[in-house]
Parts: sequence; C-alpha cells; structure tokens
Amino acid sequence: MSEHQPTLQRLRITYRKGEALKYVGHLDFVRAWERSLRRARVPLAYSESFNPQPRLQFAAALPLGATGRAELMDVWLTQPMEPTQFVALVQPHLPAGLEIVAAAEVPLKAKGLQSLLRAGCWQVDVESDLDANALAGRVADFLAATSVPASRQRKGQAVAVDLRPLVLELAYAGQPQPGWHRLLMTLASHEAATARPEQVLAVLGLQGATARAERLQCLFAEEVAPSSPAAAAAPA
Repeated sequence: MSEHQPTLQRLRITYRKGEALKYVGHLDFVRAWERSLRRARVPLAYSESFNPQPRLQFAAALPLGATGRAELMDVWLTQPMEPTQFVALVQPHLPAGLEIVAAAEVPLKAKGLQSLLRAGCWQVDVESDLDANALAGRVADFLAATSVPASRQRKGQAVAVDLRPLVLELAYAGQPQPGWHRLLMTLASHEAATARPEQVLAVLGLQGATARAERLQCLFAEEVAPSSPAAAAAPA
C-alpha cells in the first residue's frame, strides 16, 4: 500500500477557498482535499500510524464563514511530479469554490507551515449605517490604545485577552458599496497568540454586524515586518 512507500517529494500548494465553501468546516474541507487527490490518482504519501492518513499540512484553518485568497497546504508524494502536472491532474477534481493558484516543490525536511506562521492579512467588509468618519475615528482610537480588553474561547471557556498587541495593523479603507465599510487588518496568528476578525469588529462596536471576511495572505516569520494589509490587498 502507498503508506509503506518512501516519501520522495513535498509540494507546497497555494489555493483559493471561495464563497461556495466558506461554511464548510476545516475537517470537512480537509476530507474534500483528500477525496480530490485520490480521484486524481496522485501518488500520496501516508502517515505511519495504525490508521494511515494522507500527509497533508495546512498553514492555518480559516474561521467558518471566511474565504481565503492565497491559502497554503503542503502535500507529500511517493513519486516525484512536476508541479504543473500536479495542478493539471488535481484541479478538475476539486469542488466548486476551490482553485489551485500555484504549486512549487519545497525540501522534504523544510520547517512546517504551522511552525512558521506569524500573521494573516485580512480584508473585512462590514455592513453598517455608521458614518465613515465615525468608523475611521474608532479605528484611530483602537490604534492609539495601549491595551484593548477582549475575550476568546479556549476549550469552551471565555478567556480574557489583550487584543491590542495581536492587531499588527488596522486601517479603514473606505466604502466598497453603499452601506458597507472596508477594513484591512494584519492579525497575529500563531500558537502563542491569535486574533480573529470578529474580535476586532466587536471592539469597534460592530459585533453581530453582517461581514464578509477574506484572508488575503498568510505571513510567515521572515515576512511579517515588511508586509502590510494595504500591500497585500488586490482588486476585488
């Protein structure tokens, strides 16, 4: 079986998770990838365990309801493939709303995506009857604050956190359409500390508002300092 074969290649896949899949949870999303890869007859490597699983690693799960423009996943193979061949084989089997943007080979022993992830750049459109100047003022007040109390869920319990150091950048970016406001955020996202768009909306007084959140880019250790949400934003 494929799980007993040596792993010979590791490919890093950049993909887009669109509107059609934004309410699919992460575990079901992983299963969708696994089904698609098997149907494409990709030579998957498997974990060495009692219940072998395809060797896939995702940089970070998207929150339910969010989309991603440039998500990352590593896949391990037992036979080398050209990245372009991988894309050509797999793309026809992917569900609607999932598109491979790029593929490249990385060293087998490269550090894991999850260990290197430091932040995510987000574009968040929120529906509100707030005046643009009022919301821009709330953003300015947030940035001027030294501490912003908030809470997050951990093992089913609400835990108090200081949100301010977890929001690396925050900018008001105008109104993409009447009644909607656009915010650009760079949010910490690693094992020690993570922030989510809904937490930022809550402290801005927009808790419960209808919002469209899209992660534009994942930032890794060497990329956090020079990057910004404005630089990451592409035309919608």
